[in-house]
Amino acid sequence: MTVDEAIEIAETALNYDRLNKIQEIVFRQSWEGQSYKEIAASTEYEYDYIKDAGAKLWKLLSTALEEKVKKDNLKSVLKRYLRRSQVNLQRNLTIEVNLSGANLSGANLSGARLFANLNEADYGQADLDKTINADTKTELSDSENEINWNGFCFHSDAQVKIAEILDRTSTLFIPNSQLRLTTPAGRQNQEADFLIFHQNKLGMLKIDRESSHPNTTEDEMCQLFIDSGISLVKHYDPTRCSEQPDLVVQEFLEILSHVQA
Repeated sequence: MTVDEAIEIAETALNYDRLNKIQEIVFRQSWEGQSYKEIAASTEYEYDYIKDAGAKLWKLLSTALEEKVKKDNLKSVLKRYLRRSQVNLQRNLTIEVNLSGANLSGANLSGARLFANLNEADYGQADLDKTINADTKTELSDSENEINWNGFCFHSDAQVKIAEILDRTSTLFIPNSQLRLTTPAGRQNQEADFLIFHQNKLGMLKIDRESSHPNTTEDEMCQLFIDSGISLVKHYDPTRCSEQPDLVVQEFLEILSHVQA
């Protein structure tokens, strides 16, 4: 993991708040193993100012990364954060959830049943440093209107664009999830374009069809999801998802981060 990658991960954990000039100096040179005195000597800042800025930065990162961060454990904390937050599910994932009995508000899926074909992936030995820079592969499949992206099958360019941004921001997500839930009319199947895990919360991002708008039935289903424990269900226009996927993802994660668990 390079220092630039580490800064990107840290800023993502800080809800995309960019480090200011002094914070970035302290982060970069601490990453390289320099002491506060060495950092001060190589900059125009006083030693006490550098030390104070460092203490404030580690406190800020400790809250965002949910682990005590110090100058000498920065690398190890970020690597553990990645292991906790980034899971690269390969394909053929099916979720069966009884949302009437599962508490998903804390993204705790102990009440859900997960069935996955992980294609012999060994996540325990996964090199997460390399995962950040993994090449993204997108190609048309043999089936009409299907796009293969990193082993997932998508039905539109909008889905691919959103997946690329979620992947770039190291966000844990499950695309095209099949959910089975209990409704007032009985057990039903539903599909979510994206289930997104962020800051111990579970959100659902749905991309509207090109020729339709959310109707009363869909609104009722969204409310059922929320009542059952999903923190956020939000619809987005497909054109906006295709043309401004970065802003869509940033907005969704920002709203999800402020939803009360």
